[in-house]
Formats: sequence, C-alpha cells, structure tokens
Amino acid sequence: MTPLHPATALARNGAVAGDPYGATSPPLYQTSTFAQDRCDAFGEFDYTRTDNPTRRAVESLLAELEGAHGALCYASGMAAIAGALRLAKPGDRILCGRDLYGGTQRFLHEHLDGVGVEHVDFDTDGNGRCLALELALRSAPVKLVFVETPSNPRLSVSDLRAISRAAHAHGALVVVDATAMTPWLMRPLDLGADIVLHSATKGLSGHGDVTAGVVLSRDEGLLGTLAKKRNAEGAALAPFESWLLARGLRTLGVRVDAAQRSALAIARALASEGLAERVIYPGLPSHPQAELHANQARGPGVLIALELATPEAAAQLVERTRLFSTAVSFGGVSSSISVPHFMSHASVPDGAAPRPSDRLVRLSVGLEDPDDLIDDLRQAASSHEPAKPPLGAIRRAKKPFPLRLT
Repeated sequence: MTPLHPATALARNGAVAGDPYGATSPPLYQTSTFAQDRCDAFGEFDYTRTDNPTRRAVESLLAELEGAHGALCYASGMAAIAGALRLAKPGDRILCGRDLYGGTQRFLHEHLDGVGVEHVDFDTDGNGRCLALELALRSAPVKLVFVETPSNPRLSVSDLRAISRAAHAHGALVVVDATAMTPWLMRPLDLGADIVLHSATKGLSGHGDVTAGVVLSRDEGLLGTLAKKRNAEGAALAPFESWLLARGLRTLGVRVDAAQRSALAIARALASEGLAERVIYPGLPSHPQAELHANQARGPGVLIALELATPEAAAQLVERTRLFSTAVSFGGVSSSISVPHFMSHASVPDGAAPRPSDRLVRLSVGLEDPDDLIDDLRQAASSHEPAKPPLGAIRRAKKPFPLRLT
C-alpha cells in the first residue's frame, strides 16, 4: 500500500487494533493491568508500564509520521533524551553539538560523567558542517553523536547528511533532537540519522497540557534495547497523556503551518523595523545556514531568536509584552517569550558549553493573529508604561464566576 500523506495519517488518527466498537477517536485504556486468560502465559497486554493499547496507537502514528520502524513514548522529553543517551555504557565516548537544550547538558555533565561515559562538545561552522566532529571521530572510538537542529535557542543548523556520513564511517550512531521541527517539517531518519527524538510536550502535542517524549528509529534492535530499558526504569508515558498526545497530533499539520506563516511575517517585520540588534530565523536570508536548512526541512518552524542591545532591553521586551506568555516551553497554540539564559538554560552546569547570552530572547509563535503579535512586540520594545502585573495580581483581581443554580 502506498504510504499515506502525513495530513491524511493525522486526520485518520483513531484506530486502536482490536477495538470492538470502531471508535473514530482513539479510545483511552485508563488501566494499570489487564486480565489474563491463563496463569502460565501473558496475552498481548498485561501491565501498562510495559505496553498499553492507547500508548501503542500513538506510537504507531508517530512512527508512520517519522518514517520509522517504531516509536517509544516516554513520560517527558527529558526522559526520552536520557533513554537515548543511556545507550552509551561506561567507557564509551559521546560527541555532542555544543548548542543543546539546558537539560541535556545537565544530564551529560551531572549524570553520564559520573558513570564513566565521556562526552566531548563540538561546534558546527558557518555552513552547518562539522570539521571539528571529523577530527574528534578520528581521535578515539565514538559510540554516539548527538545533535539538535535547529538548536534551542540559538537556532543554529547542522548538516545531518554530512554528520551521518562522517559518524557512520567511524561506526558511531547518530541521535538527533528534532523537537523544534516535528516530523511535519523534518525527518532526520531520511537524512541518515539512526535515532530521532522529540519533546512531545511541545509542537507534537501543541496545547500545553501534556508532558511527554518520544524516541524513534528504523533499527529494530535499537528499539528493542530501548524498550527493555524503558520498561525496567518505568519511564513510559501513561495512558491519559498518550490519549492527550494523540488528540493534539490530529491538528499538527494545520497548527504548524499556520504558526510558521505567522513566524515568518513576524521575523520579517522585526528585521525590517530594527526592533532587535539581530533577528535569527532559518526562514530569513540573513540566517547563515538558511540554504542548508531549506535543503533538509520543509519549513523554518515557529521559533525566532532575537539579540537585544543589552540585558535590560531583553528583560523589557519579555516583561512588557501582553500577548506572549513568559514561559519556558514552546510549540503551543499560544505564543510565548523567554530569556533562555535565566529560564530553559539556567540549569547548564559549570564547565558545560556557555549558556545563551542574557541579551538573547526566544519567541515561540502560536496561533494568534500575526499583526496583533507584531504590534505587541513593537509596544513592548518602546513602551515606558509599567510592565504587565504579576500573575498573582491578575488572579486576585478576577471576580469569581457567579454560580447560577436555576
């Protein structure tokens, strides 16, 4: 059968194998255990930590979208990252792109270092290629090469084809964190990666109501190893969160396309009006790896990075916006804004790659009208009015909704 277009697969997301009622929305099997026909052999499902029909259904859909043999859903994006990185054993060596999520860097330095897994950071050059990676691969055996592209929050782009060729020539696996893209915009397995992972908390679920992660591969052996580790450690995604993730995925394509159109309009407006010292967005010709990104992805995504003149200007922009939530996550239907130096990357330990500058602001564009968002950024950049009130003050100011008992 010809593979379905991703839009069709998402719209038809509803089937659970064996469901006797033909539900068009994925049923929720909110149970921890399953009754067995025999005492000496398990049936298809026995315990939700190991497998669950709701989780299996969303894993099957994610594998179809990514072009993978299979998928494994985890209780968080960080659990998925940790699961993939723990493929390395004591004495192994990992090479990591220098620009990674703060939680990934913390795990590398505070956990893997402590069990004898060595990791070495490398930089990409202005074209997204990795001469430093090739040198590191030649110097000693390497188990994994881990990269994030586009990176969070600097939005630097790595050449996945070149990295995969170099790593495979030296017997190393390639792991790609593609959270910023989702499989709607980029499929790293098609570009040579062995494993791709996502924080499904973000664009995949898209509604800010799920904490989840997913690891995918075309290698059945790797998936089997990861599944055994996930089961032993109890890191699998729960049924209700699996159901919420499946629900969010139904609108993945239309959400990403709409938010991406707005992000491009906003990036162009910010660049043309000089509201920041530098606007970093893979969809702008000014991005140093714009051509590379266009060659390995279907679009530039929903994240924009801004470099402001001073830390004070960055703080003002974040704190005076009215339509952007000041929040650490991204990829949702509501737009958010942050200074990663103090927020998502505050946990980067001493000795790791440098944290993003405190002048760098990250925007995640949602589904609001782009003109409203541009006007909000304009007023925030120029406003001398008091900043938006603290959340506690907003909550206290609200009147309780009147109950009507008749």
